[in-house]
Amino acid sequence: MNTQDRFLDYSDYTQEKPFDFAKNSSIGCGGSAEICFYPKSVVELTSLIERLTADGIGYYILGNLTNVLPPDGDTKRAVIRTKNLNGILFTDSGAFVYTGVNSGALIAACRREKKSGAEFLYGVPCTMGGALYMNAGAGGKYIDEIVESVLVLRDGKTRLLAKKDCDYAYKHSAFMDNGDVILGASLRLKTATADEISAHEKYYADRRKHLPTGRSMGCVFKNPQNAFAGDLIERSGFKGMRIGGASVSERHANFIINNSGATASQIRSLITVIKNGVFAQYGVLLEEEIRYLE
Repeated sequence: MNTQDRFLDYSDYTQEKPFDFAKNSSIGCGGSAEICFYPKSVVELTSLIERLTADGIGYYILGNLTNVLPPDGDTKRAVIRTKNLNGILFTDSGAFVYTGVNSGALIAACRREKKSGAEFLYGVPCTMGGALYMNAGAGGKYIDEIVESVLVLRDGKTRLLAKKDCDYAYKHSAFMDNGDVILGASLRLKTATADEISAHEKYYADRRKHLPTGRSMGCVFKNPQNAFAGDLIERSGFKGMRIGGASVSERHANFIINNSGATASQIRSLITVIKNGVFAQYGVLLEEEIRYLE
């Protein structure tokens, strides 16, 4: 099947051709994918993955594209975005949230239902799929603290995993290694008053006020044990360093900002310089928190 014909039989799926990574990613760089699909249900997502696999077509499954660095050139992989899988079902003890629910929608819904526990995600630009994948956190709290179970697609079948089977740790989950597709999760939430929830939201919003603005991927590196990545980068002299259109934020050294048309290769070069420099000066090898789309 040649490149021009390989998606002719996919007309039943909501799609976008081509898909521009620079326009859709938070870092604002990258080339394009030939096609992007927007499945509207778990059944449709499952069917789509089965067809792509049978046709030998690779794919990325992406939410907000906020913690990823896209490739510069055009990719032969298809993109699958989960934004239409955005249902939330509340229960007495919490809620089931689908993978495409974004943090803002979850927090707003919890506010309406007077459910507390997810406020630490206030202002974090993620979908639940991304948060569950990387164990996202803010203000010292992480998503695994409120997870009861995760629904995944594995080998064409849905499976419900208990939290203990998700191998959660600091900025890590089993999903980074096992290839499971996250479909949703049951979250444990508490009943609270509107005033209590509002106070929690304000607390976490205030904690984010020091973060830089501009096009970025959020924090680039995980914090090493007993240290802060941003502090090590700043003490190594990299604050404000530029390569092409990319620079280390003057406000928070663990952020790389796309100031003016930075390419992914420029950003990767800056990341490499930072890693090598911090290791040379402090003997600490920083580990990326962001994910590379190869």
